[in-house]
Amino acid sequence: MFSSLSEFPERGVYPKELLALGIREYRDIFFKPYRIFYRVMENIVYVLLIVDGRRDMQSLLQRRLLNA
Repeated sequence: MFSSLSEFPERGVYPKELLALGIREYRDIFFKPYRIFYRVMENIVYVLLIVDGRRDMQSLLQRRLLNA
């Protein structure tokens, strides 16, 4: 999973919860039931959050990514 992410970092999508706020610096991929949130900076993939996708993503992302 992570090796393919490093080879194809653009394969993830912009999380809809963040797109609604106009934020396009994070991406996520699904590895059911998990969502993996990451950021690409200067061709380096930084995994920021691995979370159960059944949780309330809006409040979780606000706490974890936006207040970081």
